[in-house]
Amino acid sequence: MIFLPGNASPSDMVLTDDGTLWVAQAQLSAIAEIDPSGKVTQHPLPRGPGYPPYPYDLQESPDGGIWYSASDQLGRLDPSGKFTWWDDSSSSNDNGPGSDDGPGYPDGLTLSPDNTIWFAHIANGGIPAFSRADNNRGLSSIAILKGKGTFSIPTGGIVAGPDRAVWFSQIHQYDESDGDGIGRLTVQGAYKEWPLPKGTTPQRIVAGPDKALWFTERGGIGRIDVDGDVSHFAVRESEHPDGIALGPDEALWFTTDSRVGRITPRGKITLWPVRGAKGLSSIVPIPDGGFWLTDRGTDTVRRFSPPR
Repeated sequence: MIFLPGNASPSDMVLTDDGTLWVAQAQLSAIAEIDPSGKVTQHPLPRGPGYPPYPYDLQESPDGGIWYSASDQLGRLDPSGKFTWWDDSSSSNDNGPGSDDGPGYPDGLTLSPDNTIWFAHIANGGIPAFSRADNNRGLSSIAILKGKGTFSIPTGGIVAGPDRAVWFSQIHQYDESDGDGIGRLTVQGAYKEWPLPKGTTPQRIVAGPDKALWFTERGGIGRIDVDGDVSHFAVRESEHPDGIALGPDEALWFTTDSRVGRITPRGKITLWPVRGAKGLSSIVPIPDGGFWLTDRGTDTVRRFSPPR
């Protein structure tokens, strides 16, 4: 178990090929770098004139380092500890190249099928939008979803699918007449959504081994195939599972409260308690068959090895 500073509130994680674990610490406005020996190095996020940036979504960069979204800031942290970032303040001191426009309060981000970083954000007028981030060329628009209502994408709620499109969880927070849903956006900018039952509240989403997308939802795990057929699998005694990842065994692994769960593509669920855990969130597979877990309740990163 690796201890982080108190009130770190660890959320998303990325494990890079060199064995380094990167952890978003929302309340500290920092990203923790944990090397394979367990040494922790803190990287405070750059600060513009606005309010503190709270990091919540991470994505490995195709050219090394990691990308992050944090309040009104979008940026990249390279392996040497150097930041490149953009923010939304009118008197911005950002050092990102390219566009004069900020990232528009970015939500989730992912490595897209065209091998660039895509992120969701809000365009002028509160309209959902998607843009591309490039460390050399800056920010560029992909699509603005006019007439689609206002929705947000939660931490880990966007991923490249098996069909060369990006899939994401949609949560409508401001208009109860709009239901939650799962959205899809092609590299050409074509958008489609599939509504979910009221109160589903989809969260993190991951591509499964079966040409489908799997996501955490209120009370269980959801699945949507590329044709839009949706299935729901209840998880006993669970209010809302959080993290989800594809394991090395071709099953989906997830966190819920103080437990780790496993669901097969056929929907069979197994649960294990994690001793001492209080608020498990993100889950990341390790090449040896284990998993890293973030625990917001104890400000720790835990290693979990499935029972044999």
